[in-house]
Amino acid sequence: MKVKIAMKNLIGILTLMMAGRMMTLAFIGRAGGTDAGDPPAAWLMPLIGDTVIGVTALGAAWLVWRGRGLAVWAALIVWNALGAWDAISAYIVHQTNPWPDFFMIQTFGASMFFMATATHLLIIWLLTRPAAMPSASAG
Repeated sequence: MKVKIAMKNLIGILTLMMAGRMMTLAFIGRAGGTDAGDPPAAWLMPLIGDTVIGVTALGAAWLVWRGRGLAVWAALIVWNALGAWDAISAYIVHQTNPWPDFFMIQTFGASMFFMATATHLLIIWLLTRPAAMPSASAG
């Protein structure tokens, strides 16, 4: 039982960390702008994707701690797969349309895309461990 609780808490904390991605909401309106530091227009979709993943991370974390059953487990797998895809897509946009003025890129470089992807993939891996799998009797 303690392993199951520890696993749930680890998954929940990692999921909640993804809420930080919602900070990109502040940049959506500036995409394609001409002011210094504005993101290139190509960044609009990655910014929207990050915002969606960040905002929904709150609900996903709630599901980790309060949800039960196969449907919740599957939703968490899908949410993390979409989060990983979004982070890799943002890396591709970064390669083709760099945004060097973004403070996260200045701080972490391109590794920030891989850190987000790795976190989502780690959560998926943790969700597939026996301690995190829904039991056959769960609804």
